[in-house]
Amino acid sequence: MNKPRRALLKVIVLGDSGVGKTSLMNQYVYKKFSQQYKATIGADFVTKELQIDDKLVTLQIWDTAGQERFQSLGSAFYRGADCCVLVYDVNVQKSFDTLNNWHEEFVKQADPVDPDAFPFILFGNKIDGGSSRMVYICMLSAKC
Repeated sequence: MNKPRRALLKVIVLGDSGVGKTSLMNQYVYKKFSQQYKATIGADFVTKELQIDDKLVTLQIWDTAGQERFQSLGSAFYRGADCCVLVYDVNVQKSFDTLNNWHEEFVKQADPVDPDAFPFILFGNKIDGGSSRMVYICMLSAKC
């Protein structure tokens, strides 16, 4: 019987402090949510295994601190990344406005072989925040 092939994918999660990076990661991996806020210091990572076709894929998801003072640690954490998730809080316009800085800093420090082809994913978070939504993105229609 053929043994399933294995793959390791390193995913980096970036965004301003308080946008919910840790909550997203914990919800995805552990199916748990906590109302308590505790800032990430430096970075932390978790793993999740997925079966995709005949491949066993291990996601190594790196949760990084959103504070600017930790950005200098980026090159060590970003090295070898296969994907980058950019997270913003839909209720805080500034968290969306700074995504370009996070993107540029990642490309500079991770130095991917082909920056234009490197996969980035954009997550708008905290949709449940009520009527204080500040960021709306329309990708499919010019009418927003």
